[in-house]
Amino acid sequence: MSQEVAAIYTGILEQVMRVEKLKRALSKQILTVKDKKRRLDLICKFLEYDLNKHQLFEQAAVIALSNGEDSIAQHIQALYEPFGDGELIERIRKELGYTHRFIQVMDKAKNQPELLSFTERRMVQEISKYVLAQCRLYTQLKA
Repeated sequence: MSQEVAAIYTGILEQVMRVEKLKRALSKQILTVKDKKRRLDLICKFLEYDLNKHQLFEQAAVIALSNGEDSIAQHIQALYEPFGDGELIERIRKELGYTHRFIQVMDKAKNQPELLSFTERRMVQEISKYVLAQCRLYTQLKA
């Protein structure tokens, strides 16, 4: 493994760890806040952190694959194993697309709730449940 690619990957992992720490701190707030609008704001922020994490892993995967660093690519691949079949970059971009769509729907729920369709309202409920479940997991983790 080349030292330059390893250093870049280590830097990206450190950034991902910072994002994960921010998500963990935000999780506690999401679980304690009662105001619906405030909770939607926090959920959007959580999803934005998640989007940032996927973007960082996309950068790392592109660098690893373009430099023939199979060990780094396999490490990232292991993180995206539960997300289906296909090429690594394709899986990451699929997750980016889902997260981006979640953010769009949540922003619409925040800013224009009266314009939400039935399907979008249902998506907001499911996205909120998904994020709340993740928040519970984050609060259970040891520092």
